[in-house]
Amino acid sequence: MKKLKMNKWCTLPAGKLAGLLAISLFALSTHQLKAEEAAAAPAAEPPLGVNVLEATFKWRPNYVSDDMLINADKDANNWLHYGKDSQGTRFSQLTQINQLNVKKLVPKWNLSFGVNDAQDSEAVVVNGRIYVTASQNKVFSLEATTGRMLWKYERSLPGDLGGRLCCEAVNRGVAIYKDKVYLATLDAHVLALDNTTGKVVWDVKMGDYTAGEQYTSMPLIAKGKVIVGSASGDVGANVGRISALDPDTGKVIWETNTRPVSSSDPVAKSWANDSWRTGGVAAWLTGTFDPKSNTIYWGAGNPTPTLDPHSRKGDNLYSNSTMALDADTGKLKFYFQYTPNDGWDYDGNNEAILITDDKGRKVWVHADRNGHLYSIDRSNGKCNWVVPIARVNWVTGFSDNCRPIVNPDKVPVYDKIVTDIAPVLDGGKEWHPAAFSPLTKMIYVPFIDSSMDVQAKKMEFKRGEWFLGTKVLKANPYTGGIKAFNATTGELAWTRPQSTPATSGLLATAGGLVFSGDAEGYFAAVRDDTGETMWRFNVGTGIHGNPTTFTAEGKQYVAVVYGPGGGSIWPLVYDELFKHQNRGGGMMVFGLGD
Repeated sequence: MKKLKMNKWCTLPAGKLAGLLAISLFALSTHQLKAEEAAAAPAAEPPLGVNVLEATFKWRPNYVSDDMLINADKDANNWLHYGKDSQGTRFSQLTQINQLNVKKLVPKWNLSFGVNDAQDSEAVVVNGRIYVTASQNKVFSLEATTGRMLWKYERSLPGDLGGRLCCEAVNRGVAIYKDKVYLATLDAHVLALDNTTGKVVWDVKMGDYTAGEQYTSMPLIAKGKVIVGSASGDVGANVGRISALDPDTGKVIWETNTRPVSSSDPVAKSWANDSWRTGGVAAWLTGTFDPKSNTIYWGAGNPTPTLDPHSRKGDNLYSNSTMALDADTGKLKFYFQYTPNDGWDYDGNNEAILITDDKGRKVWVHADRNGHLYSIDRSNGKCNWVVPIARVNWVTGFSDNCRPIVNPDKVPVYDKIVTDIAPVLDGGKEWHPAAFSPLTKMIYVPFIDSSMDVQAKKMEFKRGEWFLGTKVLKANPYTGGIKAFNATTGELAWTRPQSTPATSGLLATAGGLVFSGDAEGYFAAVRDDTGETMWRFNVGTGIHGNPTTFTAEGKQYVAVVYGPGGGSIWPLVYDELFKHQNRGGGMMVFGLGD
């Protein structure tokens, strides 16, 4: 019962005040009596013609329904998918933080993850509660306004896992669906946690980590299923698959392989000498989903041995492709391959952002590691256009349906070092996701500008061991930044270069801002129309995770996960940066100051 504010009532005559209090007490006692009578009374007879009439209510805080997920693109308050919405746009309708007041942005609270390693995660937010992961498969549930920890889950990982990791002990987040939190783990399990307590509801083994099988990314919830993709094809994981699980039990509903599993498969012919048997093609990044066409768009990664294309001549399907799958069955509808017979580690896993462009075309836009940005018809896989993101020299042009024409002088060979291959194996854009604004109709891409020197090597496959096929691998100096492209034409609108490569995902908002982080530790906001820097803050160490935004108690916040490191040859790059900064991982949440 709420306390009465006496200053509101003290002006009433004493008799009237007493009368009001008596009426209130009578009403309360009457309500209590009726409740007790109702509890003791037998259930009411159902209406005529109805045999059973029942209703139950279960308190399920932060429950995420299918309707919430399908309409996440219209929900300004929450961040429910990896890409904010199932289309992967990373666009928020929030405007409280905007070009006029972003300079007032200040840290509101900070969470230390208590572990090192690279931190590749992001904050998922449901009605004022944050769910975020750290390296080592730790999960935190937090109060969004204060950072107060509600619960945490810590997984005991196998002691012999470390040497099998591609890219440190990373994780890219959890998915929330109904009353559970879903986590895919480094030791090849998928877990369901109770979203109010963090207790394990079910735990399903998906593969064998000793064979190099790992899971590193946030699951996708699509058509009532938990979708996950396997990781670590470079580490001797002789499997590439996308799996759909029952959210209540963890039972596998369907699985789709990203490369052939038998010589009778027609696409096995695209792998010379049965090289598909050890071909990699992991599916390690989260896909996107179009509910109207019931299609999942999921990336398939590089073939192996990674830098030796001569040992596996052919297109090596479905490596370096976006695969369009039926959400009910996992059946392949069609695909688009960015880099056939990849010899540069140009993983094709990067996100497919689903948009409708200014010509009314329903497309996916994809910024690939091979250094190009693509617009692809999402009904049939036909390419509309392709443009370079940064300096590229491994191609001389494109033929039908944007198939690359390879520059033979930039293909790794056995007998010499091929120098200055652009882009570097980290790509013209690494895995860090791009963003799309429906207001500006631009795609914002975190880009890398670098090159590499490579010499290939013949290598024998060994289960659970690195399978790179390279004798020499040298990265040349890096730069990078953000570029904005017209999503209808591919025309470059603006660029914001920086001294270090872009190492975080991007966030676009209706406040006219694009947020990003870099390897030096600067978290920044730029104008979405020009790229002009409006605000930046040094979090104290490199940023490798993604920014997200949400509201809690009527106020807008922006969260970013920080912690340097990661895969490919990033550890070598960070060795130099660590002369001026320390390791450490956490999440910082910003809001407007007074």
